[in-house]
Amino acid sequence: MLNQLADWLDDRTGYRTLVRTFSAEQIPGGARWRYVFGSTLASVVLIQAVTGVLMVTAYSPSSASAWGSVYYINNIMWMGWFIRGLHHFGASTVMVLLVFHLLQVLLAGAYRKPREVNWWFGLALLVLTVGFGHTGYQLPWDQKGYWATKVVTNIMGGAPLIGPYLKTIVVGGTEYGNQTITRLFGLHVAILPILMILCLWAHVMLARRHGLTPPARPERWAAETYWPAQSFRNVAFLSIVVGIMVALDLIKGGAPLDAPADPSSSDYPARPEWFFLCLFQMLKHFPGRLEWVGSIVIPSTILLVLFMLPLLDRILPSRFLHFLACAGVFGLLGGAGYLTVEALKADAADTQFQEARKKADAAQERALFLAASPAAGIPSAGAGFLLRHDPLTHGHAALEKQCLGCHFLGGQGTGEQTASDLKSFGSRDWVRGLLENPAATAYFGKVPSLSGMMEWKKSTKLKGKQLDDVADFVASFARIAGDLTADEWLNSPGVAEHPGNQPFQKECGQCHIIEGFTEGGTRDAPGLFSWGSTRWLTRMIRKPGAPDLYGFYEDKAQMPPFGPDQLRGNDLEMIIRFLHDDYPIPGTESETTVAGATAKTNDQVEKP
Repeated sequence: MLNQLADWLDDRTGYRTLVRTFSAEQIPGGARWRYVFGSTLASVVLIQAVTGVLMVTAYSPSSASAWGSVYYINNIMWMGWFIRGLHHFGASTVMVLLVFHLLQVLLAGAYRKPREVNWWFGLALLVLTVGFGHTGYQLPWDQKGYWATKVVTNIMGGAPLIGPYLKTIVVGGTEYGNQTITRLFGLHVAILPILMILCLWAHVMLARRHGLTPPARPERWAAETYWPAQSFRNVAFLSIVVGIMVALDLIKGGAPLDAPADPSSSDYPARPEWFFLCLFQMLKHFPGRLEWVGSIVIPSTILLVLFMLPLLDRILPSRFLHFLACAGVFGLLGGAGYLTVEALKADAADTQFQEARKKADAAQERALFLAASPAAGIPSAGAGFLLRHDPLTHGHAALEKQCLGCHFLGGQGTGEQTASDLKSFGSRDWVRGLLENPAATAYFGKVPSLSGMMEWKKSTKLKGKQLDDVADFVASFARIAGDLTADEWLNSPGVAEHPGNQPFQKECGQCHIIEGFTEGGTRDAPGLFSWGSTRWLTRMIRKPGAPDLYGFYEDKAQMPPFGPDQLRGNDLEMIIRFLHDDYPIPGTESETTVAGATAKTNDQVEKP
């Protein structure tokens, strides 16, 4: 039955003749290990094509969904992490094999007559492979891909005359977004593959036509057929290469995925893949307007010289030209290796880069946690909002930018401390520490104009348990619902019976006012109704000089108001939620929040 099927298939396709022709091909000088690079390279390119097609089934090429789809491939799709990892390490493998194949062809003098055209097709495949490398690692639209795109297109735009037009074409306008990623995607999965298939087909056909380049004096060795001598070497070497790729994939757990692209994080330590690191380092030797010389002129000149080799072989003595070509290529590889090592050493010694790298790694870890967290997840608006709506990341950054020039956070700030420390602000521990020692640096020790609490501390008779009760009572103000009035709060269950109620009215009510609850008036002090809640903090940040807040405080160092122009709504919300510890954290049972009830029971941030 099988023989009949094979006969039928051979009758329709002639595959047996093709196999016999291929396997019986004579190899002048015998099989060689140096011949394995071309077939192995083609096989790894095929692996790249297969894994790429598998990923395309789940990938979504838009700035809003690209990161989320890659996250899906990495973490949800069955064997997706392995497929993407194999594709990732396959890209590096292709680059390595490409160099070895180029050296093998060059050393064999396979650019000479009659193989000139095949040499040119090989150079075209080299350019296309570099194109695949440039467009591929930008598609996840993570921080690495986004900033790599920006760096490459900015360099491209610096070229004389045509540079700005090329940049506009690749970017798809003036802004990096959907048009950019769809064009890169189109290049990577459509235009470059079509060109690759055509060039590879021509390259293989011409190689079949002219055969392998024989060694000098091939008669010294017995001729062998392609099967089994060379086939065994090819399969053995391919098995080793694929085994290394699979091992790296398993050890590393797939390919990395950085945090989602964030155009505002200009301090991201952008670096290309390792095989482009030498080009990146070379650009440092061509600063400013000369950058295009290192990025365009030098690579183009090298490629042009390689293209001219078959033609120069007719003019210059063959042996002399061959020596120059081999020496030149080995020199280039040595220079590339030197620049790569130089780049790695420079980064290792650069403390600013290392700090930025730690920050980027922390953002990556946080983004991956949020994407997997049931309390967060990837927003429908896109992964770009994942960290932008995370209080721990964006809230801390906004607080550092806007507030930590005066306030400190856990003893750290960006300027000289002139206000209270905001670490755990509004919590029971913060209030208890304030009542115990208001003159401490963490409270009003750096605000001598607000001396009322210091004077109160000298005269108060509250001690121990009573201070604990008052701290519990005041900390509960942050949980007052945003639409609750003072009268409604007073009649709420548990308020009148709270053990801190009476001490609070007797001691704190002498200065602080809560309408219908305390009279105040002994000296100026802010109102404490819903103190520490979202609505109180919103008013405190937007209008700190309001009469019921710190309008009485006329010192020149008074906290300035932060309107929407200085602090956008999302920034304000993230700051308040950060101060409330209202964000998902790893290691909790539900991975929801530390103190989520605080913010979630309040009105929207902007409501006064």
